[in-house]
Amino acid sequence: AEPSILGEPLLIIGRQVATSFGKVIDLLAVDGDGTLHVLELKKDKTPREVVAQVLDYGSWVTNLAHEDVLRLFADYGKGGAFEEAFQQRFDTPPPEELNTGHRLTIIASAVDPATERIVEYLVGEYSVPVNVVFFRYFEDEGHRYLARTWLIDQERAPEPSGGSTAKSKEVWNGRDWYVSFGEFPDGRRWEDAVKYGFVSAGGGEWYSR
Repeated sequence: AEPSILGEPLLIIGRQVATSFGKVIDLLAVDGDGTLHVLELKKDKTPREVVAQVLDYGSWVTNLAHEDVLRLFADYGKGGAFEEAFQQRFDTPPPEELNTGHRLTIIASAVDPATERIVEYLVGEYSVPVNVVFFRYFEDEGHRYLARTWLIDQERAPEPSGGSTAKSKEVWNGRDWYVSFGEFPDGRRWEDAVKYGFVSAGGGEWYSR
């Protein structure tokens, strides 16, 4: 119901998303950078087979084009506009390209030792963007708590794997730079940037934090 409990704002693209090979992804989401997040929910102790399951989902997600993501959201959102939902969630327009990378997250109460070893191996040796997050619920004198723990510390977590759009990006020529300035009324102005020599982007609550 509230995916930002994973540590960053996320917009749900779809629930129970059907893949082309007959399997179903529990939750598919996107973050403010356009990275897709595969979220696999496991209520009980998770066997090692779930790692193969999310890797299989990743093999499908990596080939989703920009238009595919919009179509999935339209199906899930009953025809709602993706651009409006993205703007409302992240306080910024969506990037020009979606799915430039993806992350695979298993959400569980516990995993067996084999699962831990496999995930550690995939991350440490091959930089596969897979992780496990544990949630535990506590009550104490009328207060309720939800504790979150990552199997792989987020500082060690690899960068998102490249999606379908990343493969078609032009190689940087080593000379030219392009900057999204983000001009808006009664705020940042391009004339000021030229006069005082600065560039700036963002400005929404998420970036200010």
